Amino acid sequence: MSRSSDRSNFDYIRECGSINRNSSHPIPGVLLIGGAEGATSGEDSATRWFLERIDGGDYLVLRSGGIGCQADWVCDCYRDLVGSSAEISIDSRDAANDPQVIEYIRDADGLFIAGGDQNAYEDYWEGSAVEDAINYLIKEKRVPVAGTSAGMAILGEYYYAPAHEGVLSSEILDDPFHHNTKDIYHSDFIEVPILKNVITDTHLDRRDYSHPETRYGRIFGLMARVLHNNRDQLPVYGIGLEEGAFVAIDEEGIAQVFGNGTTEGQDAYFLQTNGILPEQLERDRPLIWDGQGRAVKVYKISGTPEGSGHFDLNNWSTASGGIWEYWYTTGGYSGFNRRTIE
Repeated sequence: MSRSSDRSNFDYIRECGSINRNSSHPIPGVLLIGGAEGATSGEDSATRWFLERIDGGDYLVLRSGGIGCQADWVCDCYRDLVGSSAEISIDSRDAANDPQVIEYIRDADGLFIAGGDQNAYEDYWEGSAVEDAINYLIKEKRVPVAGTSAGMAILGEYYYAPAHEGVLSSEILDDPFHHNTKDIYHSDFIEVPILKNVITDTHLDRRDYSHPETRYGRIFGLMARVLHNNRDQLPVYGIGLEEGAFVAIDEEGIAQVFGNGTTEGQDAYFLQTNGILPEQLERDRPLIWDGQGRAVKVYKISGTPEGSGHFDLNNWSTASGGIWEYWYTTGGYSGFNRRTIE
């Protein structure tokens, strides 16, 4: 185990192995994770899919807020698939421009962006040398990249990084310009080519004391706001995951979904505008995006341990192993509906 820290406010730990530059030939890919992995069979299959693409190279976890246990878990459970496993926490703009931090990132053969606070990622990393290093890994070195929860949220070309409380489905649908929607961004922060024009959301099915509503309506509302922010330029896409879903996108842009094959909590949703603009998108008024019940076309795939479904992110139409749905609202949260296409 190797650990280092610096006054510029970063922590680094290598939990196992040693960095061996240029010894592997990684295969590009993207793994999107719904946010509550939980040591399940779906997580195991998705993790193996990802780590096998590293080709025995160096696995790096990137986060803010202190070192976690992801790199240690990989050492304990998947030691035969990696040459090394390390974690770095970057907690200031100075750290995000530190040459040692950048060297750690550029040496990686597979990058995992942890959950946490995507607003911190945006504050610390965007426009920094860390941003450049991440994009170097994706576009030039062509390593696989994964993101869970906040880490997934920042992989789309559009991303939602709330500085305070995240917007609820009812809030954005009843007022698309609710004050909690002000942190919707379109930028060249992290450039994943296959996720161009995409906004993502996670934890779609979570509902508990702290989360009184599911997020299906939220991602629908976020797409409406992206349309507005982009001057009604179609198309706009979304990828929303329930907490137990893992979307693995290969180097050809084909997605499959891992999960536990249960009846709930394992679904991935691929959303696309259907050539219909919102009928009402105004401040302090409910969103109306109906289009005779066809506003947004959605492909739903339920994950399995073996990997299920097929969705082509190159054309957003070639698909199998799931079902098509329409999502729409006739007026705000109470008018939000989903229906299967017969």
